Amino acid sequence: MLTLARFVKETMDRNEAILFAALDGLTPDDLHRRIAPDANPIGWTMWHLSRTQGNHVSSMAGKEHCYIDEGWHAKFGRPAERADRGTGHTAEQVSVFRAPDVATLVDFYKAVRRHTDALLDALRPDDPERQVPAVRGDGTVPLHHRIQMFVMDNIQHTGQIAYLRGLLRGRGWLAV
Repeated sequence: MLTLARFVKETMDRNEAILFAALDGLTPDDLHRRIAPDANPIGWTMWHLSRTQGNHVSSMAGKEHCYIDEGWHAKFGRPAERADRGTGHTAEQVSVFRAPDVATLVDFYKAVRRHTDALLDALRPDDPERQVPAVRGDGTVPLHHRIQMFVMDNIQHTGQIAYLRGLLRGRGWLAV
């Protein structure tokens, strides 16, 4: 029987294949280039994708963000603040963000993914209905709702990154 954990992990694996292909070979200039003055660049979007997933996972697991605990914030030259995830960043804040390189972005994502997989591997049959903190406010939501949120967020941001790569580098980069 297909479990929730297996379904989510397989979905994330398929999404990552596209995500990592979209990042492959990009230069630091590619990571920071904005297609319009208020557009988010690939490097910022990838960092935000990972920070958002890490936020969901740490909240569901009741643990600190690996971004802070494992020192990733320092590798990005960012403060050790839980709220520094890009959500609500102004155009100015986005413009000053500098992703170090593709390898660091991917390594950070993989660190977040290890925590995600650990959470999924530990799920018990009744856990999807367990109440966890909501994203906003003081309320709670079922754990499966938070899982749905980060999966949808990852897929959407991967699509944005793939689209931006196509605009920057042209078509034909994704082998079908």
